[in-house]
Amino acid sequence: MARRRTNRSDRSAGPREVLLISRTALLVMSGASERELAVWEREDLIAPVEYVDRGGEPLYDRETLRRIRVIRTLADELEVNLPGIGVILNLLDQLGG
Repeated sequence: MARRRTNRSDRSAGPREVLLISRTALLVMSGASERELAVWEREDLIAPVEYVDRGGEPLYDRETLRRIRVIRTLADELEVNLPGIGVILNLLDQLGG
């Protein structure tokens, strides 16, 4: 997952609190299935940002939830295939969106 750009005003604001979401909560909040999540991780469309312990439960951030919503829109409503979704997400990452 690409890093998000920060501008000067973000840097001067000090450290920001990061909300981490469990896999179970992410599935509920996004409406995605476990199988869909596994496929998107295998295709490098999303990735956990941290783990509870080594090999423990993966944790995700709000950006991952946003990406899942974009993936679902592209796949379900616009019928874009996985390689196409990867290209679109890469372009959005480059644009800072």
